[in-house]
Formats: sequence, C-alpha cells, structure tokens
Amino acid sequence: MTEEVEAIVESLWELDDDVLEAQLGARAQAIGDDVAGRGARGVDLTSWESIDVNVAARASIDPRFLDAGRQLFDRVNPLTYELMCKPLGGDDAETRKILDETINQNYTKAAGMLAPVLVSGVGLAPAVATLLATLIIKKVSKYVATGICETWDKSLVKPAS
Repeated sequence: MTEEVEAIVESLWELDDDVLEAQLGARAQAIGDDVAGRGARGVDLTSWESIDVNVAARASIDPRFLDAGRQLFDRVNPLTYELMCKPLGGDDAETRKILDETINQNYTKAAGMLAPVLVSGVGLAPAVATLLATLIIKKVSKYVATGICETWDKSLVKPAS
C-alpha cells in the first residue's frame, strides 16, 4: 500500500497548498454527505485510489472547501505531531531521528509513510489521510534541513487561550 500512496503523493506534491487544502475540504464534505445519505451512491470517496490528481489540478477553488480544508488541517496537524514526534507522550529521540532521515531522503516517501499512521492513529479515511499527509510534509519540508519535530512544533497553530 505504501508504494501506491507514494505514487499518488508524488503527483499531489506538484499542486499548490491551497488546491490541496480545498481538495481536503471537498473530500471531507463529500464523505460527510455520503455518511448522511446525501452523497453519490456507488462511489467510494474514502479510498486513496479515488483521488484524481488531474481533476484536482483543474478544479476551481471553492472558498467553502478551502476554509473547511484549512480547519481540518489545523485540527489534525497537532494530533499528527503528537503521534509522530511524541509517541506514548514521551520524547523519543530515535523516532525523531528516523523521521528526520526519511524526510531528508525523500518527501514523498515520508508522506507515504505518514498516511497509514493517520488512518490507524487518527482514524481518517485513506483519501483524507493521503491528502493531509502530503500537505503536512509539504508544509514542514519548506522549512527543514534537520530537526523535523522542532520545526513542526513551531509551525503548529496554537490554540486560543
């Protein structure tokens, strides 16, 4: 599964962050509609195979979906950080070292490894997890040479107090 996700991530990587966030919002809304019985019948919107990069690249950005995608990203990004950088609530230097090495070697491989963690650790649908993993690694990789968790921590949206 990881290789297939990596291939999709490689295609998604070329898309603008706004496009990815809008696709994330649209996908989450479509899955919600499907669960509520208002969705398209016979279409599995949860699978990573349902992501069509060509459609995503050509689609206009609906501000509602962009906002929904950003909100979902802001909610899940800190959870993902905790899962990856502070497993079991501790500070695991070995996990951080592996994560740093993977991201520095190959961004698409890192996102391909993160997507299944989002499925199993956060309970996201594979399609949503793939879009989110791509967006997370893409955003974090812009600022990182080493020390991914330190950089990631600084990029998290802090909750309003």
